[in-house]
Amino acid sequence: MRNNPRIACQLLLVIALASSPSGAKAAPALEPGSVGASGPALKLEDSAELSASEIVGRVQARYDQTATLSGRFVQEVSLGATGRVIRSGGTLQFHKPGRMRWEYEGPDPQILIADGETLWIYQPADAQVLRAPLAQAFASSTPVSFLFGVARLAEDFTAERQLPASDGSLRLRLQPKASEEGAEGALVLEVDPVSYDLRAAVVRDPLGNRTRVALVGLQRNLPLADSLFVFERPPGTDVQQAPSGR
Repeated sequence: MRNNPRIACQLLLVIALASSPSGAKAAPALEPGSVGASGPALKLEDSAELSASEIVGRVQARYDQTATLSGRFVQEVSLGATGRVIRSGGTLQFHKPGRMRWEYEGPDPQILIADGETLWIYQPADAQVLRAPLAQAFASSTPVSFLFGVARLAEDFTAERQLPASDGSLRLRLQPKASEEGAEGALVLEVDPVSYDLRAAVVRDPLGNRTRVALVGLQRNLPLADSLFVFERPPGTDVQQAPSGR
């Protein structure tokens, strides 16, 4: 699993959408379907001089208000060995804490479901299901540990502000403090400079592959059926225990 750029980026994206740190004071909930930030109107120039840590704080505060999230995603995987670019997309749903569903559409469909305890990866072309405990699927030193409340975004990750993206998005590089010497586990977030909504996430794996996932048409705090996060094995599929990632 660790070398699968699809899976890696989905789990890393959960960091940015995960529940607020334990013990934090809950922020007021947004109205169902709202995509705007509550409070006074924000201005673009407000973000111009912010430090990386200040941006992290605003991103965290924004997602503390998010209980559910749904929309579409567009993904590009650039293979380091060949330079080939693989494009795909589909739908996503996220529900705090630790539940998500990603459905890849097109000629290479795939479904990823996390039910809070187990990660299920269904690959129809292979009639195969990979199963792994969420807590063991990835090393605890990677950003996914934030999902389980083990890590705190501001305390356990070094944030570095990078040059803005071509569309004006703020760019933050997050690196786990436990593994700063290597690039593994680093995540670049592209953030709306006004609302501090997450626009995209970029991750590089140890093989040099670069995966970018852009989020499109997001809706927050709409009711999502529990059944979306329950995996039912299709008849005739083979279930295998996925590698632990170590």
